[in-house]
Amino acid sequence: MSLYSLPLKKTAITLNLPPTLYVAGAPVAGELELDYQLMLEDDIDRILVGLEGTIITKNRMGAQVESFKIDTNDFLRKSITAWQRSRFLPPQGDHILRIPFSVLLPEDAPPSFGFESFMNIAYVRYAVEVTGVRTGTFAVDRTIKVPIVVVEPDPLGAALRAELKLGWQGDWGRIKTEEKMRKMPWGDYSTAKMELLVPHLDTFPLFTPIPYSIIVTTISAPTKRKGTAQPQKDLFPPVPRSASEIDFDLRRHVDVKTPYFPSNPEEHVADVISKAHTPVPPVDVEITDYMWIPEEGGRDDRGCWMQEATFSSTMFLRFTPTFLTEEIKTKYMLQLKVDFPGMGNTLRVEFPIQIGSGLETSMPVDERSLSPMMIDVPA
Repeated sequence: MSLYSLPLKKTAITLNLPPTLYVAGAPVAGELELDYQLMLEDDIDRILVGLEGTIITKNRMGAQVESFKIDTNDFLRKSITAWQRSRFLPPQGDHILRIPFSVLLPEDAPPSFGFESFMNIAYVRYAVEVTGVRTGTFAVDRTIKVPIVVVEPDPLGAALRAELKLGWQGDWGRIKTEEKMRKMPWGDYSTAKMELLVPHLDTFPLFTPIPYSIIVTTISAPTKRKGTAQPQKDLFPPVPRSASEIDFDLRRHVDVKTPYFPSNPEEHVADVISKAHTPVPPVDVEITDYMWIPEEGGRDDRGCWMQEATFSSTMFLRFTPTFLTEEIKTKYMLQLKVDFPGMGNTLRVEFPIQIGSGLETSMPVDERSLSPMMIDVPA
């Protein structure tokens, strides 16, 4: 029995729905197991199988109030009659009917999504609903509803997934920053530089190792060199020596339609590298020796020391792809930050990215590994 096999009124109706990440435009297929004898006893005349899709937004009417304006868009309501008593002969033997069904998702269905903040709440939710229609005068229909997860098709991302899995050989996107800084409010300035490299992609596909490199370069304040030996201690600013000294995360802007004031809250989605825990997968670290840079036009014993640290690994995305509807608009960015000793000595860059599903067809999900291969959608 699948993870989504659920009984309805004892064992009269059972829905078997294989764990699947569905793509818009594809069928949602499963099987009903119907106990004919129990359905007769429960006066069930026919069975409907439907797809539901709903966009829900809740917007707080003011920062100091507890009232919300709630808008609901039932953009998908589709059902088929899977079984009707007058059209099917009673089964033989164990009285069990097995009825396959298939209901097509719309091609323009937005992806499943969930977001909550103090001022705004937004969801895109899907479900398969099975209804046993009863004929009694005051009879209540028997209903079961199972949530499903939907993403948009992404042929471009599907091709990029194959390239990434073989090892990225294409161009790299780069973003750089540079700051003058000093540890104390006096003295000469030193320099810190940072560069983030990720594959140059139109869309970043889900469930695929995406390589990245972070290069941090530091150049000391002008100093006098003593002999040819390396410095005996770390000079300011020191390069980060482990991944725990770097903050690298994925962030999301969620623009929710609201009649009260512009809404574009930002949320932390996931850590790529965090100071709070060991990164997964591990990060390779390479730190060069100090390199002497003589003063231009001056003496060889006057100049600066330069050092470089490179952090390399991969990231694995499993979050709702970037999408746009009348009610909700999302944007993603990679945010990288490195702090140095002293007040305000921080390097920071933001790299906007587009996330796509990387799928052309629906993807069966292994029940033993649901977590890494399903998108992270709040309930």
